[in-house]
Amino acid sequence: MFDHIVLRQAENGQPISAGQIAEALLYYQKVHIFFDQGTLLKLIQQIGIDSILTLLRRAEVTAVYCEEILGTKTDSFGVSQYHNFAEIMVTGHVDVGELKTPEERLQYFLARNSIPKTEAKRFSKVFLANVPIRKFSGNHFLKDGIANAAKRDALDIEYAGQVIRKVIADSPGGYIVGDELKFEIINTNAGLYVLTDIDLESINRRRAQAVPSAEPLTFAFLLGNILTARADLALASFYGGDFVTSSVTSSIIQVRHAELLRRSNLNVDSRQQFTKVVLPDSPSLAEVIDSGERSFDDFLKLLDRAARFKDWLKTVNPDEDLIRTYMRDISSEGWIQQLPAKSLRYVFTLAVEATNPVAGMVAGIVDNFVVEKLLSGWRPNHFVSGKLSPFVKKQ
Repeated sequence: MFDHIVLRQAENGQPISAGQIAEALLYYQKVHIFFDQGTLLKLIQQIGIDSILTLLRRAEVTAVYCEEILGTKTDSFGVSQYHNFAEIMVTGHVDVGELKTPEERLQYFLARNSIPKTEAKRFSKVFLANVPIRKFSGNHFLKDGIANAAKRDALDIEYAGQVIRKVIADSPGGYIVGDELKFEIINTNAGLYVLTDIDLESINRRRAQAVPSAEPLTFAFLLGNILTARADLALASFYGGDFVTSSVTSSIIQVRHAELLRRSNLNVDSRQQFTKVVLPDSPSLAEVIDSGERSFDDFLKLLDRAARFKDWLKTVNPDEDLIRTYMRDISSEGWIQQLPAKSLRYVFTLAVEATNPVAGMVAGIVDNFVVEKLLSGWRPNHFVSGKLSPFVKKQ
């Protein structure tokens, strides 16, 4: 049920936070982080360079790094605007000249964001030695690249129209667009030309009057959601497992692929309900870390003590509810706890001698350890009540 998760974007469209990574690490057996520049910078600001490197050394964590930024380039010819999807990467600057290698480009990016040059150089070398680089362009995630696939999506007028409706309805200052929407995209040599009766003027007037005010909505932004959705769809299909991205992008993906993220959404709901029931009136693990009440290093210590809890999570049937399984397992008496200790030691040693006489000689040494583990009656509430609850509750 909680086997593998890929972290791409937060629900609100912001970069993944340290708190979200912590929650994923607690519940899932494997966590894959998609690092773009925004996520990397946010984590450096949150937990520091050394904690990121510590995180990447953990066996249950994998990651990739993408230098490219997805964007919509707009060119104006008179009063007409033409849009093109693109994968953009900074390869130089007038102040430093050409940046030929990924290490040089990462050092430059970090230095521009107030990371000392010596630290930026050290981190870049170690980070790129442990995290492979992947590109939206090329054929790794999708043949012919993400941008070309997104262009084909945009030219599917029925699909593109549904996307635009969703984005406008979900945007501050937007409105519910009815079936009478006039919308067409024409493919020209200069780019995509949009013909529509969407009232951007009134939307942007409301956005300007909002508190706080919001930036004007543009056709480039609206089309950019098609590009982002295509990228995340490609990533979700490529990696499998649960996939975490923004709520807007998730809803767009489900326009065409309603079942693709269903398991991910079910698992998110299951975790949220579990937290509400077993840790009532407590902040979530992500909240206490992102607020600074608990450090990420403190969480990693907690995680090292969560092995039994994570082993228990492996046994949760995807067809069963997490809370129901938890309540059943903390209230049931297993047959192993009902046997007297002396009888259990006898059964254990006898069984080993019957199958392997040599091993039976060793059993006398180890049976006490094994029996104590079996008789300890560990249950998931031991971790939740004894370790997780004190961690998330305010001190």
